[in-house]
Amino acid sequence: MSDFDRAVGQRNVMQELLTHIPGFKGYMDRETRRDVDKMARDYAAEKLFKQKTPVKRVLDELISGGDIDGITPFETLLNRLDRVAQKIQNADRGYSGLFDTVKIDEETLKLVHEHDLSLAEAVTEVEHKVSELDPSNKDELISKVKETAALLDRVDTYFSKREDLLRKGG
Repeated sequence: MSDFDRAVGQRNVMQELLTHIPGFKGYMDRETRRDVDKMARDYAAEKLFKQKTPVKRVLDELISGGDIDGITPFETLLNRLDRVAQKIQNADRGYSGLFDTVKIDEETLKLVHEHDLSLAEAVTEVEHKVSELDPSNKDELISKVKETAALLDRVDTYFSKREDLLRKGG
C-alpha cells in the first residue's frame, strides 16, 4: 500500500462526504498527493541537514589535530548539503492555477511523487558516504569528502529533473 493510499484511507467522515461533490474528489486526491509528496521531500531534506553534524565532527577532529590544510573541501561539502537540502525542502508543491497555461494533472503529480520518493535512496547513499569519513585516515579523507560532494551534485541534478516533470506534465 502506497503512502497516498494510506493517506486516503485516513480521511475523516466529513472529507469522505465531500468526495461525493462532483470534481471535489479529484481535488482532494491531488491535495493528498501533494501533502504526501511534501512529507517525502521534508524527510529527505531533514536527512541531508542531519549529515552536517557528522561532517562537522570530523572537521573539528581534523582541526583539533592541527591540520587546517583540508578545510576547503569540508566547507564545500557543508555548503552543498545546505543548498541541496533547502532546494528539496522548498521545492514547488505542484500547484496549477485556474488560468495557468500548463495544468498539472494527477498522473503528473504521481510521477513527481515517485521521483521524490527515489530521493530517499539517494539521500541514504549520501548518509552512507558521510559515515565513511574517517579523520584517522587523512590520506583518504579529502578524496572521500570530494566524492560525497560530487554525489550531492548528482542528487541535485536528479532533483532538478522534477521541475521538468512539472513543466512538461510528465
